[in-house]
Amino acid sequence: MWEVLNSKVRLWLVVTPSVSLFFFYFNVIDQPLIRSLSFTVTSLAFLVWGVGRYAWKWIYFDWLKENLCPDFNGRWMGEISSNYNDGTKVSFPIEIEADFFRIRMKANTTVGRTYADYCRVVRTKDDKFELAYMFEGHNKTQTETDTSFYDGAARVIVDDVKTMRMSGLFWTNRCWNKKENTAGTITFEKD
Repeated sequence: MWEVLNSKVRLWLVVTPSVSLFFFYFNVIDQPLIRSLSFTVTSLAFLVWGVGRYAWKWIYFDWLKENLCPDFNGRWMGEISSNYNDGTKVSFPIEIEADFFRIRMKANTTVGRTYADYCRVVRTKDDKFELAYMFEGHNKTQTETDTSFYDGAARVIVDDVKTMRMSGLFWTNRCWNKKENTAGTITFEKD
């Protein structure tokens, strides 16, 4: 969510509490300069960690979800339609964990598991939200026609913020050396 904010807003969110905390320690509590700076940095670190990781969930009401950034947290049902084998379709549950500074995804399928630590939310030019991510896939067993590990990427647009339905495209480098890498469409619906 942090990335979706305008740079001026991000600056304001950092400078305002910093100056306020320093003023409090230096002028109100009457601490020396170095101690006031130290207390400010320490307090700000705990404040950012507490609010960014936990407290934002209680103050993140519907208007912010619709206008700032959707809440991606929760269980989803994903479905891919791949170019592999003339149109393979696979449905799978996926878990998305998001806080104010990061998003992580993980899924288990019938053939293995995937996870994504590199996820980014962007605001598109037509004012929609887009979730772009890179993922790693690990198959349970390696076969002659498949690999045990592969990378991929996807870009999905939030079609409707109220229902949190997302759709987009994905690709992988799975079996790329055999010219069998996969690509296709992907959809997510919140459980």
